[in-house]
Amino acid sequence: MHPRELPFFSVLVANRNHAGLVCRAVDSALAQDYPADRREVIVVDDGSTDDSRERLRPYVGRTDVHVVEQDNRGQTGAFAAALQRARGDYVCLLDSDDTCLPNKLANLAAHIATLRVDDGQLFLCHDLSIVDARSDQAVAATWFDVMGLRRMGPLLHVANAAHGFPFAVTSGMVFGRRLLADVLDRVPVWEWPMGTDEICGQAAMLVAGEVHYVHEVLGCYLVHENNNSAVLRAGQYHKKPGWQARAPRVLRHLELLVDSLEQSAAERQQRLGYLGRLEQMSRALPHGRQHPRALLSFVVDATAEGLDPAWPAATAAAIQCQTHDPVETVWLCSERSIGQLPDAARAGAVLVTVGEGRYRRMQAGLRACRGQYLCFLDAGDLPEKRFVERHLHTHRSTTLPMLTVSDLRLLDATGVVLHASIQGTAASWGSGAPSHVGAFSGLLRDWQLAPMPAVVLRRSPLLDAFFAADDLPVHDRQVGWLLCQYLLQMGGASRLAENLMDLRLPVHTTANASWLSQFIDRDGPMPAPDYTACALALFAAYARAGDRERASFAESWEARFVQWLLQSGAGDTAARLDAVLRHHPDTAWAGRIAALLRGAKPRAGGVQP
Repeated sequence: MHPRELPFFSVLVANRNHAGLVCRAVDSALAQDYPADRREVIVVDDGSTDDSRERLRPYVGRTDVHVVEQDNRGQTGAFAAALQRARGDYVCLLDSDDTCLPNKLANLAAHIATLRVDDGQLFLCHDLSIVDARSDQAVAATWFDVMGLRRMGPLLHVANAAHGFPFAVTSGMVFGRRLLADVLDRVPVWEWPMGTDEICGQAAMLVAGEVHYVHEVLGCYLVHENNNSAVLRAGQYHKKPGWQARAPRVLRHLELLVDSLEQSAAERQQRLGYLGRLEQMSRALPHGRQHPRALLSFVVDATAEGLDPAWPAATAAAIQCQTHDPVETVWLCSERSIGQLPDAARAGAVLVTVGEGRYRRMQAGLRACRGQYLCFLDAGDLPEKRFVERHLHTHRSTTLPMLTVSDLRLLDATGVVLHASIQGTAASWGSGAPSHVGAFSGLLRDWQLAPMPAVVLRRSPLLDAFFAADDLPVHDRQVGWLLCQYLLQMGGASRLAENLMDLRLPVHTTANASWLSQFIDRDGPMPAPDYTACALALFAAYARAGDRERASFAESWEARFVQWLLQSGAGDTAARLDAVLRHHPDTAWAGRIAALLRGAKPRAGGVQP
């Protein structure tokens, strides 16, 4: 790209009483690996009472820096004053105690060039390292890590947002100049002396309808004793209390903002649904607003060689008939099988390499879908029309399980029913109301759940951690079973006695009377698992979860988990788990788990390899 074709960036710096830091912020914006004639810095001193203005004096008169002094109007008012002088196509906000990395503007320009979004609509957030002011060193987790944004894709639409603050803090926010001007015209800046990121982020989400993400660290967020919203304890980020007290005022203003927008009925409903979720998360009193419905994503595997062309169309038709809306379908296919998909599915299909294992295929589907809940199917499987409705009702009305499991019918390759209720004959399955299956209620050798098409998973960072490896050291056909075992121990399952799925068997499979008594999938009995390898894979997935996710489990649960792994594996399981711990970056957690391993009881009733 020719330098003159590069976007012009305005970096807006708001300062009040950060005399010792503001010059570092300004210098970081000037030290960009980006043409000097395509960027500018505008720093507003908002009524500082320290020597900030004296420190900023050397920048006065420079062509690439504009220093503005004003009486104290607050953080939002300072950014508004800077915006009035900005000439850039795009605007980066920067708090005076934070810094930019040298590649920030260049990387933003490259990313924006791929988006095809004009400056009246662009709202973008990039990741930030979190720096402890006491040591001037970054902590292990970035901003996207601690806020759960790591699993987000490149774009989050307002209709699908289920997060109280799906944004970066101020110094990670980037706006089209016209969008920020529109937002600040709708925000009474005198009411928001602090919290610019919250009010402008939420307002921009409503105006633009979406936020884009750059999953790169392009700046540093400094946490010190004078931070308004954060504190570091033992190297971990903690949000200070107080945001919930502001929530009713924020929501009142955002409701008025939605009323002021020119929008279709569908767009208005999407934005009111987003406000409903914000309200629910803040525990504010409801105002009769209808809350949005959860999104379930079907990930349909259509990669099989020799796939019957009628099967994908049948699955697509069954999904379209669901009584719950919305649903999403993500198709997995190869270059050979994409021609067998329904016409409407081909454009958004996820291509996978021929011969790619089931773990990698499921991983690709997980990364492509947006739903808070997931179901993995093969082309030819047929969810009953109430499948989504009943599973999501069970997820929300029972004990917050990690997965729900329904009964299912068996069909042969031609669609003939072979068995009308493969789980109904199991004495443990129960009848009537959903029955809960708790963690550690059986060892790995115990087959407690139905095949994957009858299972709906709740999306969580723990699920993402399971699929964060390059592969699993288990047989390809055992991946779905091991995933269910993992989630079962993480949060339990609820079983529905209802028959809500038709599972189609391949031509070569023969259903038999021992279907419920051994490890099975749609191809029939599976090879005997290496239980120690499976236990190690489950432990590695839990270890890959973030610090916040592991911190949500009590030490008593971790002790039971360790004991369960030892009982499920063979005699060398403890040594192999300890080897994982020796390389784990969280040494405090690893040391605690190592102590649990040393204190665990000898394996009793475990499974021999």
